[in-house]
Amino acid sequence: MSESGRGFLRSNNPSANNWYSRDIAAIAEKRDLSDTAHYFIDADATPNPGRYPVGGLTKVRFHNNHLVYAITWFALSLMSLVAGLFLIREERRARRG
Repeated sequence: MSESGRGFLRSNNPSANNWYSRDIAAIAEKRDLSDTAHYFIDADATPNPGRYPVGGLTKVRFHNNHLVYAITWFALSLMSLVAGLFLIREERRARRG
């Protein structure tokens, strides 16, 4: 269940051991592993006996851009309204003149 090749993820940097996607083949190659499982288990941050596996490392954060989206859509609506009023005004001028 590798996750490599998705467009919204940063590129992995194996030389710095920075992994932004779960690319099983690349991680196995970097760690010289030959027999790897084809799945991942995400553990919570509860301490484990012997310290491994280390849990709580998976971070899922979504940006909260709702205010920016709302401002954008209200601005687009306002611009559409102004453009519509401008077109109506110009149409009335054309009919009079």
